[in-house]
Amino acid sequence: MSHRSLMRFPSQTDDGSLWSTSETRTTGRTAVVLRTWNAYQYSDNQLAWMRAMITELSLDTGGHFQVFMLVNVKDNSLDLFDDHIYSQVLEQSVLKEFLDVALLYNEAILRKWYPKVGEYGAQDQMYQALQVFSHTFPEFDFVWQLEMDARFTGNVAEMLTHAGEWAKRQPRKNLWERNGRWFIPALWESYASFSAHVDEEFENNKGIWGSHPYAQFYIDPQGPKPPARTHSSWGVGEEAELITLAPLIDPVSTKWTYEGTIRGFKPALNLPRRMAIVSMTRTSRRLLRLISHEQRKSGSWVVSESTPETWSLLHGLKAVYVPHLVAFNMELPGETLQEQGRELDHMLHKGPAWNLAGGEHAGLLWCPDVGLPEHRWLNASYFYWAGDAPRVWWEYTNGTCTYPLVLHPVKSN
Repeated sequence: MSHRSLMRFPSQTDDGSLWSTSETRTTGRTAVVLRTWNAYQYSDNQLAWMRAMITELSLDTGGHFQVFMLVNVKDNSLDLFDDHIYSQVLEQSVLKEFLDVALLYNEAILRKWYPKVGEYGAQDQMYQALQVFSHTFPEFDFVWQLEMDARFTGNVAEMLTHAGEWAKRQPRKNLWERNGRWFIPALWESYASFSAHVDEEFENNKGIWGSHPYAQFYIDPQGPKPPARTHSSWGVGEEAELITLAPLIDPVSTKWTYEGTIRGFKPALNLPRRMAIVSMTRTSRRLLRLISHEQRKSGSWVVSESTPETWSLLHGLKAVYVPHLVAFNMELPGETLQEQGRELDHMLHKGPAWNLAGGEHAGLLWCPDVGLPEHRWLNASYFYWAGDAPRVWWEYTNGTCTYPLVLHPVKSN
């Protein structure tokens, strides 16, 4: 093991030149990073899933995707810049078959990279390690971040590829307003009809166009200069700098637990923000560099679920919520599919038109005063609590046919 060539995070930060946000080169490659920790227990089912995922992503696509494991070592007293210690901890923390795809880090490394931030835990700052990863491997245009308890009932490479292609086709016109609500198929003939409806709601140029109007008070927006609003096809063919798997909502006035968690931005009260539940996203190299640059310069931060979303909003980058099928294991009143769709609409959408999935006590957010406002989320196949995802996964792995689904979390062994 001591003679092995190991992937490592750099031991020292550079002068910032390698984090230039003006770099435009592309390679067409995407990293898929699994977030785990050194004491993680791998079940047989977990191992089978990981082997299948690596085959589908890295091998079947000829290297278009490449899978990595980002391993959080909980002991911050360990010097992971020491070759012997690093090799020893890697051998103890990662199964032999995954040694070539694993990178170790701990909060001590993050503190060295971002000394002004002051917060390095994965719950609040999950993207710091991803930022350093992107610096270490600049050959990847994009990084998909997946949690170890996520599952896909379908070919992972196909699903992630289709998500990127679909996001690329989306126009920027009223994109933030579409992002702020769930797409419910039972209520619309197609996504195109849904999109046209949102355009009608926000006629007379009421939607966000480019960076948020207040962004200039907090940062120097680095996104593309928006054309005249008559260019309704602006953004079509443009890669999304951020892809989320849940609506991008404004957390202000939702009473979300982390609504007031803002550090380094002044005045914090008026900071334009967005957030998306579950930090499983595709982020671009440029977006990760913009976040890293600001955190290194000023130490400004918001919590994980709001980090790439807020920076995309401030800089005017293209961010897209990609709808995917979410199953609910519950009885819905109503006899027709459309009636059931209206009931879901009532359950999911409680906010104003521009932030329909948000608003006070948004259904999917944990609020200290009431807990979870909409308990039917506990029966969903995609959420941050263990709902119906484990049942769907075990039935799928036992031969039951199902639609292609993104499942989360699947924690049982």
